[in-house]
Amino acid sequence: MRKRSSYRPRPVLTDPLLLLKPAPKVDRDALMLRFLTALQAMSSGSHPGVEEWRDLSDAVNTVETLAVTIGKLVPGEVMPTVNAAIAAMVAASVRFKAGDGMRLDGPGLQALRDVLGIYAHCLETLTGREMAVACAETSRRVQALMRRRSADPTALVVEL
Repeated sequence: MRKRSSYRPRPVLTDPLLLLKPAPKVDRDALMLRFLTALQAMSSGSHPGVEEWRDLSDAVNTVETLAVTIGKLVPGEVMPTVNAAIAAMVAASVRFKAGDGMRLDGPGLQALRDVLGIYAHCLETLTGREMAVACAETSRRVQALMRRRSADPTALVVEL
């Protein structure tokens, strides 16, 4: 059997200035609408679905990646908010496992609102490429965490 080449053609960039601009406003608005809809489902009395939790987790993890791994945000300013949002989501998960509804408390909702505010600011100020790199790095970190958890299910991993 013939060895496959690792070469993958890349798309031709017709406008190199696109690398220096934020993502298009339509894309930014659609993403923030999805996040805010997920937060609304959390704040209402209804039971939020898996997609809402995943969307908010993606926002929190991406802001954490921008602060800790990539260095686009100041960790001392951002991480207390991110840690409060993570703690609120963990507490909601614990309440759900105890038989209660999977909802956030008041400080948890405020922490998630603050994280979404930081994310919206990043969407407006960082380039589309920087945000795409942050999302890709976040995805890579989450996948690595999932591989570690599946390799040793008894291990408790707190940080990404």
